[in-house]
Amino acid sequence: MTRDRDPDNLKAIGARLRAARLALGLTQKDLYEPLGVKAATWNHWESGKRLPDPLVMVKLKEMHGITIDWIYAGDASSLPFSLAKAVLQAAS
Repeated sequence: MTRDRDPDNLKAIGARLRAARLALGLTQKDLYEPLGVKAATWNHWESGKRLPDPLVMVKLKEMHGITIDWIYAGDASSLPFSLAKAVLQAAS
């Protein structure tokens, strides 16, 4: 996991978070409410303005199988196969 706050890295993390959400077929609200975060917070994460909270990303993994490795590093190897395919397609 990275703590790099480089703007390009933050945007890449946000793009992967968005791709994961789209692959799951969910709206932002479908994700932020069950995870217990505010709409503005989720929007900042997904738009690459802020680094997502790792503890919330663990909850995301528990709920939907989206791994921290994917969110922070772009490593799709530990995602479930069908999810990896959808996430990679949404990311391109």
